[in-house]
Amino acid sequence: KKVLVIRYGGVGDIITTLPVIKSLKESGYSVVLVSNSRYKGLWKYMALDGFICVDNNSFFLPAFAGENNPDFINFINRFDIVISYTDKEEIFSRTLKRSFRGTIIFHPVSPERIKKHIVEYLLEPVCNLTDKLSITSELKINPLSEKEFFVIHPGSGSTHKNWEKERFLTLYKRLSTNMKGIILLGYAENQQRDFWYKNIAASNIVETESLECLIPYAEKAHFYIGNDSGVSHLFSAAGTPSVVIFGPTSPSIWSPRGKNVKIVYKAERCSPCSIEKMNVCKERSCLNSITVDDVIGGVKEIWKKVYGSKAVDITSQGSYIYLKKERNHTLW
Repeated sequence: KKVLVIRYGGVGDIITTLPVIKSLKESGYSVVLVSNSRYKGLWKYMALDGFICVDNNSFFLPAFAGENNPDFINFINRFDIVISYTDKEEIFSRTLKRSFRGTIIFHPVSPERIKKHIVEYLLEPVCNLTDKLSITSELKINPLSEKEFFVIHPGSGSTHKNWEKERFLTLYKRLSTNMKGIILLGYAENQQRDFWYKNIAASNIVETESLECLIPYAEKAHFYIGNDSGVSHLFSAAGTPSVVIFGPTSPSIWSPRGKNVKIVYKAERCSPCSIEKMNVCKERSCLNSITVDDVIGGVKEIWKKVYGSKAVDITSQGSYIYLKKERNHTLW
C-alpha cells in the first residue's frame, strides 16, 4: 500500500518523523513525504519513495486556501492512506477530507498535547498499521568516512535555548588544542557571527543555509556539540556522536534519539519551561548551571563509548586525554 505522510515545520520536526517513515517502510509500505522545500535535499538520505514540496507546489498550495484543485485530487488519490500531522479543522485538512477517498489519519502536533517523547507521539498513528515500530531517527549516510574534526553549533531556532556563546568559545578552545574544530553557523546565528569571526580563525567557521551541505560534516565529525535544535537532531540522526545541551525544554520529550547521544541537562525547580515563561526568563539558571567541564565530561563519555578509548593523562585544565589506539589520536 502507498502512504502519504504530511509533516512540515522545522528541521527537527522532519528528523523526528524519520521513525514513522522507517516503521512503514520496514512493514512493506511505499512512503512519500510532503514537507517544506528546504528539506528536499535530505530526502535521499531518508529511504523515501518520493518527496513533495508543500510550499512551492502548484497543486498543493491551492489546498491551503480551500480550493478543490483537480490536480490535487488526482494526486492524493493515488495513495491508500494519508497520515497528516495537521489539525483536522484547518482549511488544508478540510480540503483533504473533501478530496481523498481513502483512509485519513489526522494527528496534530502541538506542545500542549504532547506528554511523551515526540517520536513516540508521532508513531501513534502508525501503531494501527504495523507492529514493527522503530524509535530511532536515522539518516542513511556514509559511516566509514575518515574523521577529521569536531563540530560545534552554538545556536538554535530560539536564543532562549542557547548556552552562552562565551562558554562555547571556552569549550572550543579547550577541545581544539589537539583536534581541529569547526564552528557551524546558519541564519539563526546571525547575531553571533561577528563574535566568532573575532575570536577564532575564519578557516574554522562554516556558514551554510543548506541542510544537505551539513551531511559531509556529519560524516567526517569525530563528535558534535550543540543546543536543543534541529541541527542537533540532524547530526544525531546521521550517527555522529553527539553531546546536546538542554536548558528550558524537556529532554524527555524533545531530545534527539540517535544511537550515540549524550544529553547534558540540569533540571531546576522551574524546569521545564512553558514557551511563555522561557521567552521572559532572565535568570536562565537551567543553562547557566551547566559548566564547560560538564560538557567536556559529556564529550569524554561519548568518546569512550563510541571509540573505546581509555584515559591516559590529565591536562593542566583537569581534563582527561583519551588515546584512540587504532588512529593514535588524542582528545582533550
